[in-house]
Amino acid sequence: MRVPAAVAAAPLLTGAAAGVLLVDLTPERFVLAAGVAAWLALLAGCGFLADRIDWAVVASVSLGCALTGFSLGASSARELYAPSLLGWFDPARASEAGAPVEDRDPVIIEGRLREDAAAAAYGALLVVDVGQVISSGNAHHVRGGVRVTVGGAVPASEVERWRAGRLVRASVLLRRPTTFQNPGVPDETRALTRRGIALVGSVKSAALVEVVADGSALDELSSAARAWVRGVIARHVGREHPKSAAIAVSILIGDRTGLPEEDERRLQDAGTYHVIAISGGNIAILTAVLIYLARAFHVDYRAAAGATIVLLLFYAEVAGGSPSVSRAVAAAILFLAAMIVDHRGAPLNVVAVAAVLGVAVSPVSVFDAGFLLSFGATAGIILGAPRVITAVEAGFPGPSGVEGSRPVTMRLFVGVLAATLCAEIAIAPVAASFFARITAAGLVVNFAAIPLMTVVQCSSMALLALSPLSGAAAGVAATVVHLSATGLVESSRFVDLAPWLARDVAAPAWWLCVLYYGVAASLLLRPTRVRFALLGIAALCIAAGPQFAARGVVPPPGAGQLRVVVLDVGQGDATVIVPPGGDALLVDAGGLAGTTFDIGNRVVIPTLRALGVARLHAMVITHADPDHAGGAEVVLQRLRPANVWEGVPVPPHPALKLLHQRADEQRIVWRTVRPGDIERAGPVEIRVLHPPAPDWERQRVRNDDSVVMEVRYRDVSILLPGDIGREVEQALIPGLQLAPLVILKAAHHGSATSSSEEFLEATRPAAVIFSAGKNNRFGHPARQVVERFRRRGVEMFNTAHDGAVFIETDGKQVEVRGWLGRVSTFAVKPPAPTASPHDGHKGH
Repeated sequence: MRVPAAVAAAPLLTGAAAGVLLVDLTPERFVLAAGVAAWLALLAGCGFLADRIDWAVVASVSLGCALTGFSLGASSARELYAPSLLGWFDPARASEAGAPVEDRDPVIIEGRLREDAAAAAYGALLVVDVGQVISSGNAHHVRGGVRVTVGGAVPASEVERWRAGRLVRASVLLRRPTTFQNPGVPDETRALTRRGIALVGSVKSAALVEVVADGSALDELSSAARAWVRGVIARHVGREHPKSAAIAVSILIGDRTGLPEEDERRLQDAGTYHVIAISGGNIAILTAVLIYLARAFHVDYRAAAGATIVLLLFYAEVAGGSPSVSRAVAAAILFLAAMIVDHRGAPLNVVAVAAVLGVAVSPVSVFDAGFLLSFGATAGIILGAPRVITAVEAGFPGPSGVEGSRPVTMRLFVGVLAATLCAEIAIAPVAASFFARITAAGLVVNFAAIPLMTVVQCSSMALLALSPLSGAAAGVAATVVHLSATGLVESSRFVDLAPWLARDVAAPAWWLCVLYYGVAASLLLRPTRVRFALLGIAALCIAAGPQFAARGVVPPPGAGQLRVVVLDVGQGDATVIVPPGGDALLVDAGGLAGTTFDIGNRVVIPTLRALGVARLHAMVITHADPDHAGGAEVVLQRLRPANVWEGVPVPPHPALKLLHQRADEQRIVWRTVRPGDIERAGPVEIRVLHPPAPDWERQRVRNDDSVVMEVRYRDVSILLPGDIGREVEQALIPGLQLAPLVILKAAHHGSATSSSEEFLEATRPAAVIFSAGKNNRFGHPARQVVERFRRRGVEMFNTAHDGAVFIETDGKQVEVRGWLGRVSTFAVKPPAPTASPHDGHKGH
């Protein structure tokens, strides 16, 4: 058998995936039984091997590896999902469950930094492997990871001191990670937990973070090496070209903190993000350079391979030991070890062994996007590219009778195209499942990106070597770094010329992924036209995302039904209006101030796709506070609405300037709306109630300038008041002409400055929806506001507890339901002669 490692790798990975998925349903005794059964199956395989019964050996080893993977996956997931840190935190905070975060007491945590601190616009980010928590004077020995945000202005010297491996002590306000309960949005908490992060926290000032002790000698040496690399690149490249310096540092040591978000997103859309993340290609180049240098000095190839292994191990430490680096280094070491013992195995064996080692070290990595993309793309290239190249050469032969007569450039072209095509085919379902986006731009852009990445890496290494020797030579190398890095980023602009090459999609159903890979595997065994057609149909279903072939897609509303959905975007606002038979409108796009979390890409766009919203008639920006407009840029780029509506312009505001620029680039109409404006979508009217034209040019965003809208459908009004306060509410009351049945989204997330008694009396809502983050630091919705609604008998929904809230109506009856299951229904009732107006207003 040419690839015996695959007999172990495939069932091991499948078993580990099953174990992680089913951990909540699997008793501990079953996990132990699976481990014992695995050993028995492997022992049976040894017996069959002695008897030379090949098929039984394969079956026994496959079964044993599958059971081993299941046991490892379930055990690892159980340990990660319930670390001792959570065992302390949940009971300790049970008494504060309803309190806003700002009212809670910080605790002292002590632990080792997992990676170097990352500077950010809002301060700095630390990841701490906690060993001890001190609360109320009591020390608790716990284990678990915490991602800590350090607020305020953080001096560069402090960021430099927070190096991986060092022991730190900090006063931290801890909380559970934010979850977004929406259709189409995966559970971020489980994803973080699989990366070893159980809690998140915030520190008010860098002065509250103390370095207690240095790390190990290896940690300190690795940190010093990283600091030296950053310093050399910054000194020679970063002073004039910070973006090029960020690309070089990313490629050399995997630190992408200096790379602008826009460039990261552009590289992702172009399908070339892999070139700036340390992966197999980077490690292959580094390995080749080290072997070449050793051989240039006449070092024996075995000694050269051994020395390269040592240097690669140190490089893995310098690059932070991230999973992608570890995987690539492991594969390179396996290859070099085989060279030392003069063993020439099939490349697929190296990949399979590396995958087995990766799962053995971290079984939950089978659900890590990087793991699946790395090994999927590599396997696709190894299995598919030679076949594609052979087919091309057979179809377009060179001059007859001349061996190797095809030009070198043509062979390189065909090789890169075949490798890119096979990699894209292999990872398409993975990209669709994890990122709800697929791209084919890499088929073109990789012809520039891969050579340019190679030049950036080699010239950056040359710059590091030349920097202490010759300033002039280092300057030449720095110029090459800048030019090649600029070319690498600019090549991704190809997507601007052909935006249809990158497409947002719904996550494909599991059965479709199984069908896709099953057909692809059968093609490798025996290619036929029918199998090619089946693969094409499966790929088309992934790209088109029809409801029957998608996962987490919400069925469309019934005929003649208006649907309004208040998305769960944490402490923010985003509401989508889907009128019957018309294009949707999005009112605000959420945002999390003080973080780099991309709520547009990670929450808003996936939710809209799951709701079947592919086009927008308008994107409404009620006002430009970050919690309302933070995700708007992504929406403009991805969905390209026909219009953008705003109320009061704020010319100096940076976020609005950027949105204006994006709208101009996309040729989107920018419209200022005023009270009395009405937009009709069939029988649905969207009425603008506020704000009036301003008396002076605004220099800052004001809550009271929010766009207030009424969505009117027959006898039902849905009122969206933005962040207005009591004063604006009073001004609106005289002009309100609402339908008999009113559904209200609470103004300003339920703030105490809004939802006044007079406004509630004027609107008399049947139900109210609060859009607020769980345990948010503002205490929204305010207790007194909740009490006002309770006294009036108003049904209350809250995105923090109900997830996304759906409002669906035919204009006579209304159903309000939370994504997590709670449902209430309301109907217009004609007032009885003896009934009060309020009693005739609401029904259940």
